[in-house]
Amino acid sequence: MVNSDTERALAQEMERNIGRLTSEILWRHGAIEVNREDPFQLSSGDFTPIYINCRLLISYPETRDMLMSFVHYLCRQRNIDCDCVAGGETGGMPFGSWVAERMDKPFVYVRKKPKGHGGGLRVEGVASGKVLLVEDLITDGGSKMGFIQGLREAGCKVTDCVVLVDREQQGCENLAQEGVTMHTLVGISSCLEEGRAIGLLSSEDLSEVKNYLADASAWHRDRGLEQPGKEPV
Repeated sequence: MVNSDTERALAQEMERNIGRLTSEILWRHGAIEVNREDPFQLSSGDFTPIYINCRLLISYPETRDMLMSFVHYLCRQRNIDCDCVAGGETGGMPFGSWVAERMDKPFVYVRKKPKGHGGGLRVEGVASGKVLLVEDLITDGGSKMGFIQGLREAGCKVTDCVVLVDREQQGCENLAQEGVTMHTLVGISSCLEEGRAIGLLSSEDLSEVKNYLADASAWHRDRGLEQPGKEPV
């Protein structure tokens, strides 16, 4: 009989393998880009030397099947149960619908803001009970909290959020303050390690991204880039 310590160790090893494989999938499909000379701009207005585009993955059926198996495993391993699965507009919608299919649960999607015509709905579909929010990516959690608020206003209970990639910029901590536990397939630190291991990330690019992740505000200042909501220095 396998004891509980061995079971925990096996589960941890499985999750590390899932993180490694997810990282390689992202790099191999070109879903991770690094540009030191011409940084990317995020929807928040902030700049970043690293951009992760999980939307590219929806075009690869075999990849989709593998990632959804990972998510389903994570949900079962952590006893994440729900009455319904939701995806946020627009990145979370395909992944949320595939997770709902795997779990044999209803699916709904949440708009960033209420529809400006018709019934003015923010949640599309029939949402009720406990809802699991599935997203492709999280940065600081701002947009995720907007989706969670929309679901809660519709009378749903939201305590868990699953994301494919965590950019590790306080998203997990910010969701926790609102009573939501975040579960992720991989964090950006692991993605960087795997990128170096498979030869798709240079040491110079790695250093640049690490400086950015260590202190995004200082990184912006050093490059003369403004951050929305931050006073120019």
